[in-house]
Amino acid sequence: MSMFMKIRIVVPLIACIVMTIGSVSTVFAMPVAWESIQEPVMKQKLQKLDETADELYEAAYTNNRQAGYKYAQLLERQTKSETIRAVGQTEGWQLFEQRLQMVETALQNGTQPSDWLTASASIHLATDALLRPQHALWLQYEKVMMEDLRRINQSWNRQTGDGALAARAALDSFTAHLAKIEGAAAMQRPSARLDELKERMRYTQLLLDAGTRGQAKQDWTDDSIRDLEYAVSNLFDDGLNVNDEPAFAPVNAANPITWSLLLGAIIMAALTYTGWKKYKHMPYGVKKI
Repeated sequence: MSMFMKIRIVVPLIACIVMTIGSVSTVFAMPVAWESIQEPVMKQKLQKLDETADELYEAAYTNNRQAGYKYAQLLERQTKSETIRAVGQTEGWQLFEQRLQMVETALQNGTQPSDWLTASASIHLATDALLRPQHALWLQYEKVMMEDLRRINQSWNRQTGDGALAARAALDSFTAHLAKIEGAAAMQRPSARLDELKERMRYTQLLLDAGTRGQAKQDWTDDSIRDLEYAVSNLFDDGLNVNDEPAFAPVNAANPITWSLLLGAIIMAALTYTGWKKYKHMPYGVKKI
């Protein structure tokens, strides 16, 4: 076979192989959709993770430090699995690791049970969100946090002189509830929503603190509380806003890159076959007379 004919056959063949591999790799590189959680292997891993988190919370609730350390270590090992990490979002896993570190630090330092109870609750809510995304426990906190906001607004607008102090106390309750669900929310919601909520909360806190010092700005504080309420509703909304990036690829959606590579592979395969067929008929590139 001449060098020219080898090139005509080998080059399309190599291109075909590369494009085929590329089309397959783009499929496996796509983020895991929530519906894939229903796959037996994935669901089993998430169930075990959630069971461990539940045991950790139970240990924290009963102040069983030995059991707490055991389950914290087990959670650390379980979450090293790439299969587990494929579900959820990067920000959610970062918060998960922070909460787990808080638990381990509290256990090592021998601090009060409350120091690792909240972190354990946050971890459990996060694993529950991974396992039951449509019916996650953290979603029930919407009514609780809206009630916090109602008390903040009611306290702020009452005529007595301690309105700012009462509103600030209600905001502390709101902050505690947000800290508990933050990890779970970060697993399921775009990070921009959570960032907006925390920023609104900090700004409202600054205004209420100013109010406790007699430097209240009524209009600014009223607007800030309304904005905070909107941010809460936005966080719990399971739809995507215009500026949101989807946390997971749409299920069964056609990937244009995958189709382009696959189509290219088919074309290259056809060219390779054509070149080989021509060579079989004319091995030296000379037509019969």
